Amino acid sequence: MTEPVNALTKEIKNRAEIYVKIYSQLAAELGPDKATELLGKAVYARGRDKGERLAERVGAPDLEQLARVLIEGKGTIDAFGQEVVEASPTRTVLRLNQCPLVDAWDEVGLSADERMRMCDIAHQIDFGKFETAGYTLRFGCRISDGAKSCDLELTK
Repeated sequence: MTEPVNALTKEIKNRAEIYVKIYSQLAAELGPDKATELLGKAVYARGRDKGERLAERVGAPDLEQLARVLIEGKGTIDAFGQEVVEASPTRTVLRLNQCPLVDAWDEVGLSADERMRMCDIAHQIDFGKFETAGYTLRFGCRISDGAKSCDLELTK
């Protein structure tokens, strides 16, 4: 791993630990369901910011253009091991082959259920990003659920 990728991975792991701390405090005050809802909304809102920039780069929703932008955008600094495994006019699938967030949650000792809940919160950034840019997102599988990858299935 290059130094820039190491630095990015450390920052993503830091974000994962921040999510845990914020969630724990909110859950203690409001209960786990309300904590999940509120933190998820905040993360989704951040995704919307990213989605506005993505829409500027891609233009009108175009799944093949989206695939090109996703690959071009990763450059050589890619902490998620991402690859486009399908790109057509009707569907694009972005595969993440590793997840520093899940790695961090494992390192702090979260249970499988806690890890899945944290992913439910964290992946709201992806929903906010892609929905704002004009796409529909579905996760085909997630590393947090025990899969080997996260497959982000995008349609219009």
